[in-house]
Amino acid sequence: MNDIVQFQHGLICDYAGTVCYAQPRAEEISKMKKFWCIFWGILVMTGIVAVSAVMVHRSGGGSCVFAVRSCISEQTAVNMARAARLEETGEEVSDTDNMGMQIVYQLAKRSIVKVVAKDAAGSGIIWKIDDGIVIVSNRHLLMNDVVAEIGFGNGDSVTADVIGYSQQYDIGFAAIPQELVTDNILRDIYEVVPIFYETESEESKAAFVSGYAARRVLQAGAATDRKTACFSVGSVIGLKYMPLFNTSVLETACFSRAGMSGGGVFDAGGHFLGLISGGEVPEDAQVREAEITYSIPPALIAAEYETVSSRIEQ
Repeated sequence: MNDIVQFQHGLICDYAGTVCYAQPRAEEISKMKKFWCIFWGILVMTGIVAVSAVMVHRSGGGSCVFAVRSCISEQTAVNMARAARLEETGEEVSDTDNMGMQIVYQLAKRSIVKVVAKDAAGSGIIWKIDDGIVIVSNRHLLMNDVVAEIGFGNGDSVTADVIGYSQQYDIGFAAIPQELVTDNILRDIYEVVPIFYETESEESKAAFVSGYAARRVLQAGAATDRKTACFSVGSVIGLKYMPLFNTSVLETACFSRAGMSGGGVFDAGGHFLGLISGGEVPEDAQVREAEITYSIPPALIAAEYETVSSRIEQ
């Protein structure tokens, strides 16, 4: 029997510099594959030492103190190495799909922010850039305060107002006023491009599963250490109704853990598929890492944002 948990507090993510990719000539593709295989292998093996940071929350004087710890198990590291075209023997495995996932990561991490509300911390997604910035995160994080500190990949940090959260789902929103959004911030961020699949009927669920089942996805959260990453690569299982979340959620065979709450699931095209909210942890697990992750579909986020916006306008 596995434990199903709703993630609380924790992890925040890597913000390495963005890599720009030029369109290669046909004769250069082979060399590029070899280069990126070696590069990604080094990145993953380095990440085994410090692939992400766990936030340790201590209250006192209204401040948060953060400590850096390893956040993945040895088995997780092995799975990530395999995803990066490295077998346990260290042999290179040619796979152009993995090159694509590297590019997805470079885009996805620009959509991820660090969110701190009082003594709790997690991740958030840049949902909308228009007259300011709207961040979507989890209700269980944002309901801790009326404001939240938002940290961007370039090191900038601003205070956002918590503008509302769902009464039914683990969804909340924070807004950064336009006057606080600098050009420096705008240069380094990316508004997610969601896929609005429906989950209300069995027919709509079947349609989604037929197109996405077993497809590869990348999950990303935020991190305290600018040189480490909090991400994993896995695949879509399907859509599943979970009473804990009061809705049908996206189910992925992809590692995650506390603190990746509010992070995102992205497909191979870089589209946003879901807001990470919880996961299934093996009952006998020594490390509290979810092997199955549950995420809230974008269609629900859009509907809740419309409701929150309407209340504000009134």
